[in-house]
Amino acid sequence: MSLGLSSLLGWLGCASSGAAAQEVVAEAAPLLITAPRSTSRWLSAPTAVTVVQAQQRPAEQGLALDSLLAPVPGAFTQNRYNLAQGLRPALRGFGARGNFGVRGLRVLVDGVPLTMPDGQTELDGLYLGLVERMEVLRGPASVLYGNAAGGVLAIETREPPTVPYARLETGAGGLGYEQVRAEIGGGLRQVSALLAYNHTQLDGYRRHGRAETNSLTGKLRWYSAAGRLGLSVNAIDNRAEDPGGLTAAEVAADRRQAAPNNLRFDSDETIRQQRLALVWDGYGHGPDRYQLRIYLGQRDFANRLAFERGGQSSFERQFAGVGGQYSHHRQLSGLTHKLTFGFDLESQRDQRQRHDNLLGVRGSLRMDQEEQADSQGLFIEDEIQLGERWQLNLGLRHDRVRLAVDDSFLSDKRDDSGSRTLTDWNHGLGISYRLSPEQSLYGRIATSFETPTINELANPNGGGFNPGLLPARALSRELGWKGEWSDLRSELALYRIELEDELIGFQVDGQDGRSFYRNAGQSRRDGLELSLDWRLNPHWRAYLAYSYNRYRFVEYRSGDDDFAGRRIPGIPGQQLFGELNYERAGTYLSLNLTARDRFYADDANQVDVAGQALIGLRLGKRLQLNEQSLEPHIGIDNLLDRTYFDNVRINAAGGRFFEPGPGRTVYIGLRAAF
Repeated sequence: MSLGLSSLLGWLGCASSGAAAQEVVAEAAPLLITAPRSTSRWLSAPTAVTVVQAQQRPAEQGLALDSLLAPVPGAFTQNRYNLAQGLRPALRGFGARGNFGVRGLRVLVDGVPLTMPDGQTELDGLYLGLVERMEVLRGPASVLYGNAAGGVLAIETREPPTVPYARLETGAGGLGYEQVRAEIGGGLRQVSALLAYNHTQLDGYRRHGRAETNSLTGKLRWYSAAGRLGLSVNAIDNRAEDPGGLTAAEVAADRRQAAPNNLRFDSDETIRQQRLALVWDGYGHGPDRYQLRIYLGQRDFANRLAFERGGQSSFERQFAGVGGQYSHHRQLSGLTHKLTFGFDLESQRDQRQRHDNLLGVRGSLRMDQEEQADSQGLFIEDEIQLGERWQLNLGLRHDRVRLAVDDSFLSDKRDDSGSRTLTDWNHGLGISYRLSPEQSLYGRIATSFETPTINELANPNGGGFNPGLLPARALSRELGWKGEWSDLRSELALYRIELEDELIGFQVDGQDGRSFYRNAGQSRRDGLELSLDWRLNPHWRAYLAYSYNRYRFVEYRSGDDDFAGRRIPGIPGQQLFGELNYERAGTYLSLNLTARDRFYADDANQVDVAGQALIGLRLGKRLQLNEQSLEPHIGIDNLLDRTYFDNVRINAAGGRFFEPGPGRTVYIGLRAAF
């Protein structure tokens, strides 16, 4: 292994030097990251972080966040086209368990949590047209972000400009895709603002897959000598039909059909949400920086599932949070320290009801309860410069999460009220060594924990909480290498994650589309990740992201079944993303390949999901006409018209694992700026 690593590092260094000798390019500024709670240089940070710039991925359709996650090693996404279930991303296996939405990961937008206090995240409130940059922190990060931080997506959106502007985008394509985006902004003295509207419509590849999303986003910024005050508001109004999962026989008969019960019961969901956030980024003494943030919102949700008893669910959610952090620089014992400490307080209240689903019509009330989630976290991290070449990071955090249900449906002569309070200490230690001005080695050990969400605590044997469901805990060990030249940035990471009580989803017969959860005793994840961002010359750029995963259950029994030694479902053994970009005189072309190995859809490893390789093409032209600019573009997904699955439902009841993806899909778009 040491010989192979040395050869690889040498080859990368020679490749960088050779490219620089052939083409003189401008020196690139060192990459800075903020996901580790304070601004650090990517090269010296002892953690695995990938930075994705949206401007380097033009002409994307923007249906989901998967296009920005594609060049991230260790990231695996499913469910791009079923908007009723939402994109399901995973980092190093965290997040793979859920059949909808984001689990096991913390998501931040402009420094404000999008993740709820119980650990669940819905990406439907994120307007992708404003996303400019994303930092992806791979691996356990609970020492920084608390509950459900198996990885972190720190998303940054466009800042309001000082110069007035207007932007209009429109797009259309296969699968009934239509999109309109409008944006205006400007500034006056110390104040700047923008307002953005998005409407997207999709008929879907399968029957009963129509979706419509509408969002309005506003941002206001006020600048002063003491800092910056930011106000953000977001409102959404979405509706999406759910075609459901198919059996293998149904896929063979007609890939485009919807599950029969999803048609009979008119499965769908509607969402209305409003969210407001206020953030103050201030300057302390000297180089010190601090942040204070507060957010609140409301979410109204209703869905119809593909069964009768209790098949219609709805809730009214109120959520809020406040947090702060301070980064202090000082000299201690001749060493430079950057000490960051802070707190997070979050709360949500869900008034949830379940009614019978009488073939799409609301029936009798079956459940009425208030669900609560409150979390408090305190953390401290110290970044210590041990010398010119060594950097040490130490972190500690304590979290307390309280989950409670107050049952108001007492006509069944049973009170399912109850509460769970879960606490945990998490720690992290990372050290990096600068091999040269362009290369570094690092090692990291960190822990994380993850409570079940309120929804996941549902009892499969009745109402209230599942009394046997425990939080999951993980211990991660990682070694890595980083290289950063003017024309090349690369990274190699090896890791092992040991988990206790990993949360595994399953379904029960007669409740299609609803998931319950249980704990696997012990499991282990071993992996390798490699990434490459290489500017070959001023016109050509190449990206590569490869990951090898060996994820296994160590101890796991469910009833009479023993799954020890079986592969953890939902994650392929290998993944590869490669992309080649060309740009000259405003014309750009991008060709990419996304490939993955086979994986299993069930704990017993009896349902094998074949691997796939999909090719995408993007082509566009930037035109400047006096003060206006136009950018027509075209995109083709699944260029070779391969058959594949857009989503696989883990441990699905009745063998309904599969959601087929579309064949070759073409879309066009036009962006105009004034």
